[in-house]
Amino acid sequence: MGILMAGLSPHPPIIIPEIGGRRREEVRSTISSLEELAKEIKALEPDLLITISPHGPVFTDAISILDLEHIEGDFSDFACPGIKMEVETNPGFIKRLKERAVEEGIEVITLSSTELENYNLAARLDHGVLVPLYFLQKAGLNSPVIPITMGLLAYKKLYDFGLVIQQILEEMDINAVIIASGDLSHRLKPGAPAGFNPRGKEFDERLIALIKKEDYEAILKLDTQLIEKAGECGLRPLIIMLGSLRGLPFKPEVKSYEGPFGVGYAVIGFYPEED
Repeated sequence: MGILMAGLSPHPPIIIPEIGGRRREEVRSTISSLEELAKEIKALEPDLLITISPHGPVFTDAISILDLEHIEGDFSDFACPGIKMEVETNPGFIKRLKERAVEEGIEVITLSSTELENYNLAARLDHGVLVPLYFLQKAGLNSPVIPITMGLLAYKKLYDFGLVIQQILEEMDINAVIIASGDLSHRLKPGAPAGFNPRGKEFDERLIALIKKEDYEAILKLDTQLIEKAGECGLRPLIIMLGSLRGLPFKPEVKSYEGPFGVGYAVIGFYPEED
């Protein structure tokens, strides 16, 4: 029992048919890779899907987890309110995860209806969850979901939180798949959403090379100026996910990488090595 597989998924809403339309052809590699990843995950029939997003309630001093039994989301922010998704969660897992994290000195806040109201936050799934979930549900997956949002904590602390996820899954005898949702540099070419910076390409190439080498500790030590110049949103979710694989025999497979709109989209699967 424990982690069955993991993955890095980009989350551009443009890859959703009703949103992207014909422009989806420009990111066909990303779409094909996510469809393949979704089929692989569905075949495993995990007890739990854990998503790690950079676009939910982000706190400077804590990782957050939506702590509701039932959560919905839609693409109304992208002019498509009719595309809706809903999931069940696992409150028992969320409770154990928070308790252990706090014991380890890792700041975690669980957001029940009361906390969401206190912080004036909506009880909804963000597009960092919804985009990969769209492909997973289309593939037939109907597992409970734990929607975690990264916090702006030190990378080492995020990495350690990933290990806590691994430990609680094993202790509770839960089979899970973990998806880090995140895009790489948003500054790959002129006209990119965050403007152009030549170091954006350098960041993406460096990060993917380190993943291929399985040098995850080096990812925690990436040059901070390089990260800032890249304008990414996927590094922290990725670090949490990599931390969850610490000490386990998993191998990465880069399914695709492209950046036609100036944002780096990498689809990467992490698979347990055969005995």
